[in-house]
Amino acid sequence: MTARRWITVLGAALVVSLALNLFFGGVIAGHRLGQRGQLDLALNPARFQMGIERVARALPDADAALLRSQFDAGRADLAQRFQALQEARRGVGKALRAEPFDAAALTAAYEAMQARSQELQAALHGLIKAVLPQLSPAGRAAVAERRWLK
Repeated sequence: MTARRWITVLGAALVVSLALNLFFGGVIAGHRLGQRGQLDLALNPARFQMGIERVARALPDADAALLRSQFDAGRADLAQRFQALQEARRGVGKALRAEPFDAAALTAAYEAMQARSQELQAALHGLIKAVLPQLSPAGRAAVAERRWLK
């Protein structure tokens, strides 16, 4: 084999190796991050409940009960909004897989997903804004001390 041929073969092998390493590295990282729940940035109902409980444990008992009752009252609305966001996400996936590809359909699906995400966030923040003023001074101090609002 000539030197030029060796360089071509080694260059191709390097490119293939790099591509495989990046692919498998992404798969492994995605799997590990997914196990910790970091990839799903949208509101996961089970993770959300755990988050509420984590906050409630830091509050005085009366404030924790108030927090739980407020979020229990809003649970159905949040669940409905979460479901709408999940459906919108599936719409984006469907638009991405469509053949023939329709860029306008993807844009519409993506904008719908953004709107559902904003609606969910607005509902969640509305609950938070409603409950914080009702907390005792000790409860508000506990929330302020935590990393949630620093």
